[in-house]
Amino acid sequence: MTQKNLREFTRELTQLMPLIIRGILKRQPDEISSGKITMPQCLVLDMLKNKGAMKMTEIASDLGTSLPAATGLIDRLHGLKMLSRMYDKNDRRVIRIQMTPRGQRLVARLRSEREKTVNHIFGKLSGEERQTYLKILRKVHDAIYEKL
Repeated sequence: MTQKNLREFTRELTQLMPLIIRGILKRQPDEISSGKITMPQCLVLDMLKNKGAMKMTEIASDLGTSLPAATGLIDRLHGLKMLSRMYDKNDRRVIRIQMTPRGQRLVARLRSEREKTVNHIFGKLSGEERQTYLKILRKVHDAIYEKL
């Protein structure tokens, strides 16, 4: 790809991505669209669903944020009764964050809505186009996370 083609690609992609993200967010459940739950908080809930209980330092590291910023996210989710703090039996200084049943129900609903959105959007593409898209996304993912 020539530099001119890359610049044109970059320009178009940087214009399209925010529009695509906003369009997808508009299809999300009320908790997100009304601002009751932020996208970073959704990321935390999703992370805990995938990994189980985690220490604050692990959460901050996985989010790529500072410990105080991660603590703020956790405090708000705790206040919404989405998370609980669990003290280590052997070392009370160690606190693990885990989802409550309420948080688990929200994540299940968010994932269900996300799947409906993906089905709606990508149902308009052929199977071959979807496979090509996934192949490209995997390459983009690998480029983003290489040597982090």
